[in-house]
Amino acid sequence: MKMKIMVCHDGSENAQQALDEALKIFKPNNPEIILVTVVEGPADASSVNEELTAKMVQERHDFLKKTSDMVAGRGFDVDAIMAVGDARAMIIETVKQKNPDIVVIGKRGAGVIKEMVLGSVSAYLVRHVKCPALVFHT
Repeated sequence: MKMKIMVCHDGSENAQQALDEALKIFKPNNPEIILVTVVEGPADASSVNEELTAKMVQERHDFLKKTSDMVAGRGFDVDAIMAVGDARAMIIETVKQKNPDIVVIGKRGAGVIKEMVLGSVSAYLVRHVKCPALVFHT
């Protein structure tokens, strides 16, 4: 059975570095890469927020297509997934559905105080996914 590596990518430089490193590390295993990106839903139901969210969804869709094409161009099989909602919940749900061998995420580096108050997606995943999690501190 082919190894499955889920890489969470929010479009940030840290996430891209984590993806690049994961591809280097796991290349000899010839894994399937499950590329996941999440767009946070609108804060409220106003038409302005809905329009902004629609724009963000389109931009992230374009980004996901470009990134998955890049990964495929490096010789990997790719499954690209985009979700809308809370990043933590959507990634956990995707892990349950796809059952990867490992989850890869880049640490954002928000700072100690901000992480204590708001938490972080990477810290949440480490505590809640039922598979190994690799966090790149970029």
